[in-house]
Amino acid sequence: MRMARLAVMASILGCSVLATTTAGAATPVGQRHFYLKAGDRVCFYGDSITEQRFYGVDVETYATTRFPDLKIKYVNSGVGGDKVGGGWAGPINVRLKRDVFPFKPNVVTIMLGMNDAEYRPFNQSIFNVYRKGYVYLVRQLKKHLPGVKIVLIEPSPFDDVSQKPGFPGGYNAVLLKYAAFVKRLAARNHLMCVNFNKPLVDVTKGLMKISKPLAQQFIPGRVHPSATGELIMAATLLRAWHATPVVSSVTINQGKVASAVNTKVRKLTAGSSLSWTQKDRSLPMPMMTLHENWPQFPPMQIWPAPKPNFSYTSPLAAAVLKITHLYARLDSEMLRVRGLKAAHYQLKINGQPVAKLSAAQLAQGINLAKYKTPMLLQAYHVQDMLWHLTEERYYAWRYIQLPIEGYFAWWAESRGLIVSPAEHKKLNRMADKMVNAIYSTFPAYRKMIYNAATPTADHYSLTPLP
Repeated sequence: MRMARLAVMASILGCSVLATTTAGAATPVGQRHFYLKAGDRVCFYGDSITEQRFYGVDVETYATTRFPDLKIKYVNSGVGGDKVGGGWAGPINVRLKRDVFPFKPNVVTIMLGMNDAEYRPFNQSIFNVYRKGYVYLVRQLKKHLPGVKIVLIEPSPFDDVSQKPGFPGGYNAVLLKYAAFVKRLAARNHLMCVNFNKPLVDVTKGLMKISKPLAQQFIPGRVHPSATGELIMAATLLRAWHATPVVSSVTINQGKVASAVNTKVRKLTAGSSLSWTQKDRSLPMPMMTLHENWPQFPPMQIWPAPKPNFSYTSPLAAAVLKITHLYARLDSEMLRVRGLKAAHYQLKINGQPVAKLSAAQLAQGINLAKYKTPMLLQAYHVQDMLWHLTEERYYAWRYIQLPIEGYFAWWAESRGLIVSPAEHKKLNRMADKMVNAIYSTFPAYRKMIYNAATPTADHYSLTPLP
């Protein structure tokens, strides 16, 4: 009977019976079905919406905290203004040769189109350039990265919901035509295709029912989603990658452990108070912007991530999480305690007060991912480290490599100065040496991140309140 119940639970969670039992199982819940695998190298490629780096770091944070043993590497190669043919940072072949191929990714996501359609009514000639350029981009990735998994992302929306369209039909309707092509291209090449447009439009419509000013904060400026908007983009990509919502799930009934999913419960003592030690296989996912004010664009140079302020809750993020049911879809860390005799209890974890809860609340179950717990603070620390690593890469690339290899030559030529091929080659070698010196620190820092993401044993106590 117990195995039958586990089989039913496994079917609901979309994972194997073995993975749902305890922390001693072979893999955490959902890891076997997750799109990314151990040792994968992921490149996020795109324009300024990717360059904002928010949805990339959200994806990294989820995968690192949920499956800390996968040890996946990530690189963000988004450049503002880019089109399928490249942009100010170089034509497509330069972009790929410098910004993608050296990292040897075996997973590449592509989101392009916002700039390609040129912010005007649909133009067939402009669209043809996009179509041909996208086909070439996919071919080049396949040619230079044998076996690469390419994920095409339909262009995110231009906000024609909270603000009046600039011309009949609106620019987002044009982007939807580009999105339809991306979907067809993916089907022809047997690639995964993910739709960012509809989820963001749906959320904007939902926010309009609550508050127009809130809706206009979701994609401020109509083009670039807020960090909260990019959280929804990340969630959409993660769902397409079969992300599990399960962090852990524990049920204690009448002083005994009735179930423990993705965790191991030990040393349970029950009386008027309860205490136990719990070691989960995963950490919760910190919701970017819920307790922090992230800017729409990260400041220049290396910028530290804002620290969570749990006395503050962003009205926009709170509304978006409610509309999207994101906790239920992506971040479920359930605790149920039944058969309690007192009316109210104080929950502490590692001696720190977490919440005052009624016996009815505990019997129904609470999602610990919504509370300030040691596990969530640990996850925020992981997110902070991932952001820092992303910023280090951004700094090395955009403030050393590109200026020396590109801006300097352009600057010299614009002033009539002559930079010989030999001098330019010498400068490029100097840039590469400096960049590689920064990149050489990444393996050790990644190891620190993996260690920081490893859950520890936490001590729980439930004490009756007078």
